[in-house]
Amino acid sequence: MVIKKFLHVKHLEMDLTKGNLFWKFALFALPLALTTILQLLYTTIDLWCVTKYGGGSVSMSAVGSNAALINLIVTVFVNMSMGANVAISQAKGANDKEKASKVLHTSLILSVFSGVIVGIVGFFLSGVLLKMMNTPISLLEKATDYLKIYFIGLPFLMIYNYGSQILRALGDSTKPLLTLIAAGIINVGFDVLLVKYANLDVVGVAIATICSEAVAAFMTTLFLFLNNKGFVKLKFKKLRIDVPSLKEVLVIGLPAGIQGLAFSIPNVLIQSSLYSITNYSINGIPISQDEIVAGSSAASQLENFAFAIEDAIGVSLCTFVGQNFGAKNKKNIKKVFWIGLSWDFITCILIAVFFIAFSNQLLSIFITEKQGVIQSHAIAAGKERMYIMIIPYIFDGIMIICGDFLRGMKRSLPPAIITLVGCTGLRILFLYTLFRMPYFHTIFWLYAAYPISWVLIDICYIPIMIVLTKKSFNEIDNSLTLSNQTN
Repeated sequence: MVIKKFLHVKHLEMDLTKGNLFWKFALFALPLALTTILQLLYTTIDLWCVTKYGGGSVSMSAVGSNAALINLIVTVFVNMSMGANVAISQAKGANDKEKASKVLHTSLILSVFSGVIVGIVGFFLSGVLLKMMNTPISLLEKATDYLKIYFIGLPFLMIYNYGSQILRALGDSTKPLLTLIAAGIINVGFDVLLVKYANLDVVGVAIATICSEAVAAFMTTLFLFLNNKGFVKLKFKKLRIDVPSLKEVLVIGLPAGIQGLAFSIPNVLIQSSLYSITNYSINGIPISQDEIVAGSSAASQLENFAFAIEDAIGVSLCTFVGQNFGAKNKKNIKKVFWIGLSWDFITCILIAVFFIAFSNQLLSIFITEKQGVIQSHAIAAGKERMYIMIIPYIFDGIMIICGDFLRGMKRSLPPAIITLVGCTGLRILFLYTLFRMPYFHTIFWLYAAYPISWVLIDICYIPIMIVLTKKSFNEIDNSLTLSNQTN
């Protein structure tokens, strides 16, 4: 009874069109950031468990070698779920409950369908995909076992992603956090049980991941079903596809998914290119390929925490803009852009200082001196990547802010095109031209491709933002004029 009453508390759904938006933005973004950070912590525990209780650094690298590919899949479909976020946030801003209900039920059906299809295809192509990434033969078997099981749980992951985006669109970023706390406890418990006591190594952490995703999917569905006092709730008898709602979700979500794909494809290729660096030294010390991969995997895990915070700010901005666009409040739309940018600057500076100050300690969490990997060498390789990525991370944040700002006003295609050209095009061009030359065939230049592309994309966004924002505001003015004439 106590839990049921808590699920019905209405104040968890914030009105993002009124009040002190600067602090309300932080209050909304914090649970969202904590949600993603918790997801990463559970992944970190996966890596720690296989390192300590499983096959050591080899198993850690096998799980880590899946990171780029899994991020590609997750990023594409999480970004697609942003279509549901924007559609429902604008419906709430316009106080259109009927539209919000249609979008909710249509989105949940879409989540199940896409999760099942991609899960089946991915399961049977896991080995092929990892071979295409040039995954080292020493890691291939374990990496394939992990990835196959991961794909089995994809429908649960999609239900959670779409459901949590719907809750956030309603102004509630707390319930997705509570869901992840519960799912994470399950994940950690099964990690220890299956890896330490059942000796299942990477298979154990993969099964633990599926179990936690199933819990997250169930709880998210339950929150929506019991949302009697909220703006809109799930009713199973209303589960059907509404074609206009599906079209709206896809028109916003597909370009966002393409944008995620544009981010992820070069990440996969860069991960693959990392394996080609076999003769490398840092400060005169030779670094083996296994040490390079271990250092890169560890640094990548830490960078994901920074990205989680930036992404939370971007999703929050998109939701704030969506509700205010639905409410036709141009003043607030302008205001929340600068609020989002301000919080992005603050967090990026704090993250960079913290990561640089404690780089050795943070990297040593993931890197152990085991099976031919010298810890100090792998840490040196990880630090080289971390410094290149973290110090200029603010430029990545600006890119995220601009894209999510436009998406909140249903301008989802331009950010996708910019990312496709800037991220995918420029990075792939670099990999197939300059990177093949001996001078550029280093860890430094491989990862320098990221900040260079961030800066170039940010420059491109300036005129595009000005033009598209003006067009969106003209749409609001025309809508208000038409409404006044009708009244």
